[in-house]
Amino acid sequence: MTNRIHLVDGEKGGVGKSMFTRVLIEFNQKYDLLYTLIDGDFQNPDVQQRYPEHGAQLVALVEDEEKFFDIDIIFETALETPVIVNLPARSYGIINKWIEEADLVSPDFKEKSGIDICKWFLCGGTTDSIEMFVDSFNHFEGQLKHVFVRNFGVCKDWSHMQDHKDILTLIQKHQIPIVDFPQLSSRERKFIDTKRLSFQQAMNHPEFHLISQQRLHTFLEASYNLIENVGLFNDTPNRLVASSKTETPPPDKQLQPSTTPQ
Repeated sequence: MTNRIHLVDGEKGGVGKSMFTRVLIEFNQKYDLLYTLIDGDFQNPDVQQRYPEHGAQLVALVEDEEKFFDIDIIFETALETPVIVNLPARSYGIINKWIEEADLVSPDFKEKSGIDICKWFLCGGTTDSIEMFVDSFNHFEGQLKHVFVRNFGVCKDWSHMQDHKDILTLIQKHQIPIVDFPQLSSRERKFIDTKRLSFQQAMNHPEFHLISQQRLHTFLEASYNLIENVGLFNDTPNRLVASSKTETPPPDKQLQPSTTPQ
């Protein structure tokens, strides 16, 4: 069995990494998929605080020599379960150094460890944000799986991307998946963020009105479909199956929503 480390990256602040991480978590919860959350945003661990279940952990990503190897908890956790990692801004160099020093993406080590790594790279539409994605992909020479996530909650018009020949060539040559992450309306987002709720907590909140529930439901369902289409969760163990110690469903089995309340 291969466990996957899902790095939610983007380098810059304000591109939607925390929001997208929360959607990935709720996607896993909907289908009862096995996962552990690791929040690397030590100064503002809002994702870990909203989703403390399933052994959620907090780790500081720092270049300090004594604390640098604390990042190993990501890999050690992935030996047991798939991992979703919310990366803070300006952690690009640190996480790349960690991957490089142990050569975690080499084919031989992947086979030995049974651990694969991918990046869900959030982009806010600016030129430097797009170029950071190109740099990230080229840095690992295609050995690290990347998903290009265009955040329509940050940038509503992506027509200017046609002028960035480097990324268009890269996407076409390597068949890089693109996820057009939809916008959650400001009213619902403000309510959820002000009260620091998970999406499911918001759905059950008495002040979260029916029309707001519908807007959130529409946003989540659209996001789930996009994530599922990428296919990186098709081989993820089911939590209920794993806990009962029965066989994991085959990778090509269609994901089925959880029938247990979240």
